[in-house]
Amino acid sequence: MDRRNFFKIVSTVSAGVATSACGNKTDHLIPLLVPDHEIVPGEEQWHAAVCGECSAGCGTLVRVMEGERVIERNREKFRERIACVKKIEGNPLDPVSGGRLCALGHAALQSLYNPDRLRGPLKRSGDRGKAAFQAVSWDEAIGTVVEKLSKARLTDPSRIVCLTGPQMSSRGLTMQSFLQALGAPLALTCSMDSFAIERKAAELVFGWKGLPVYDLARARHVLGIGADFLGGWASPVYYARQFGQFRQGRPDVRGTLVQAESRMSLTAASADEWLPLRPGSEPQFILAIARLLLDGKLARHAEDLPASVAESIQAVDLAKLIAACGIEEKRMRRVARALGESEAPLVIAGASVVHTNSLDSLIAAHYLNLMLGNIGRPGGILAPSPEPLNRAGDGKVAEVLKRSRVLLLDGQNPAYTLPLASGVTQALAAMDLIVSFGSFIDDSSAYADIILPDHHTLESEVAAIPAVSARPTVNVATSFVRPLYDTHALEQSLTEIARKMNVEFVPHRAREVVEKSLAPGQTWDDVVRQGGLWSDAEHEVTPPKARGEKLALRDADFSGAPQQFPLQLQPYSSLQYHDGRGANLPWMQELPDPASSAMWDLPVELDPRTAANLNVVNGDRVKVESPHGSLEAWVYVHPAALPGVVSMAIGQGHTHYGRYASSRGANPLAIVAPLCEESTGVLASGATRVRITRVDGAPGELIQFSPQDREQGPWGRK
Repeated sequence: MDRRNFFKIVSTVSAGVATSACGNKTDHLIPLLVPDHEIVPGEEQWHAAVCGECSAGCGTLVRVMEGERVIERNREKFRERIACVKKIEGNPLDPVSGGRLCALGHAALQSLYNPDRLRGPLKRSGDRGKAAFQAVSWDEAIGTVVEKLSKARLTDPSRIVCLTGPQMSSRGLTMQSFLQALGAPLALTCSMDSFAIERKAAELVFGWKGLPVYDLARARHVLGIGADFLGGWASPVYYARQFGQFRQGRPDVRGTLVQAESRMSLTAASADEWLPLRPGSEPQFILAIARLLLDGKLARHAEDLPASVAESIQAVDLAKLIAACGIEEKRMRRVARALGESEAPLVIAGASVVHTNSLDSLIAAHYLNLMLGNIGRPGGILAPSPEPLNRAGDGKVAEVLKRSRVLLLDGQNPAYTLPLASGVTQALAAMDLIVSFGSFIDDSSAYADIILPDHHTLESEVAAIPAVSARPTVNVATSFVRPLYDTHALEQSLTEIARKMNVEFVPHRAREVVEKSLAPGQTWDDVVRQGGLWSDAEHEVTPPKARGEKLALRDADFSGAPQQFPLQLQPYSSLQYHDGRGANLPWMQELPDPASSAMWDLPVELDPRTAANLNVVNGDRVKVESPHGSLEAWVYVHPAALPGVVSMAIGQGHTHYGRYASSRGANPLAIVAPLCEESTGVLASGATRVRITRVDGAPGELIQFSPQDREQGPWGRK
């Protein structure tokens, strides 16, 4: 779709939806006795919006039609005409989504109309963590927050902590300004979307701020290492589009992908070749490839390496590195030669499963790309766009929570994403005040004293900076449907709190974020109409000079003695639930898992040898124990699983998250060790050893979509 046709579609939105479907007509009441066939449906209209289901920040188009809901006034039921969101699609003008959208983005519709969505402010009426609340007025809820927050501010504002999302946006800027007005520390994030290690490595090696952009579409030969970019890493929609171009978008060119990681992920399954690395051996693998390139005179830009880095690579014990990876030497040499001889080679490295040495692997991967001469060039690794806004910080969140007395929760769920052994639930229970701005009661907001529910993303105004974009991008949404319930925008709630505390605070609007970057002749209305502000500027083409960051080679740490806990646990972000936030959406619960085809639950993936030793088959129940806890889950015998490696998707196992997700399945993050990657404080989710025992007589069963998984094959249920 070109820009002209796009404007034809959305040009009537502001004047149409805002004034008809959301204006006076929404007050028209229709008695229930009127037959359905006598009610004339409205015409469809489209509005530009921003997906808020992850930090990728995809631009979307939303289909809106006139609809109805049943309300009660004076004990009499009526139909009320409202603007209904019917469908969400990708915005074809957005350089991130390009008119495409993932399953979770489509399902955002169900979070808007979810029956468990909060209708108004709530106040805790029972013990913390029990999700016992009573409805209160906004005045009472705000008054309670003001009273306790004022005391905390006078006593020690440094013990006020806010957990918010990692995305740079007008919303995040507003929250940071509020904290600054209170004299509190800047907000932190405990989201798996922060990609703090990837950003840290790029800053240490090249001085870049933000996530590097991998120009996959113009590469010829790609070596992926630890980054499931077609699954849930960084920006799945963006890289899926890039991958399509890489494979089929160029005449007579079909790119080759070799994927090295310790699980058969979606990316590994789509690759020409999969290299099954041992967990935590990514740094050894990368240095081995680098050494093979140097030895074979295949590093065309070896002179660009800092001298200390080149010496470190030459000094490694190649045989020891290859043995640590678990890949045959002959195969390693072939992979290195194919990469070095390619016209446009590219290494895409990430930490889909974080280890204590993940930063080492990403730094080494940047030097590998530097050797190949693809930094800042087409088909290579490109500098991130300048970051116009401040993002939430990273750190050891559990330790910060233990020192804090007041917690503001904005879209974060530390009770779910942090392990129980970190003491997160005890820290939440000991808080003087917890305020949540969430739209649902989840594992963490169950501990809240006050819940001030925010508008849904589709009811809100926001300017958001995507996590990854080929050019400077700000995706923009304005409110185009009236809020369905008695909710308040975050900006409104914070403004009211600040006013009653006599604190000087002004929220940031999407317009002020965008207007400073408008080109001559461009207006705010243009940006709203098309859904964003997208610069035509190219990324820098002059390769940056490496800073000479030291090249470390450390073994990954694992919690648990191998004699007692012989298996290695790998929790990973699921396609359908992401980091667990999508589990309350029935569409996502019914979406078959790509690996096991499981629905309404997530199994633990075992290799055939381990399954045979345990005498279990698909659908059997097992107990997974670590030094820090245990869980029970169904078994899926994965024919491509590494021996001794147990993988499990993240998403189920919520204590509280509505009718569709509460008390369903298990959360692997709950039993992992509280180990971190030291420089960023990010949880090392892959640093835990476990043991597994069979559980007999367990009620229920594993629901699988694929009949082959259910009934056939050597491990199927007959």
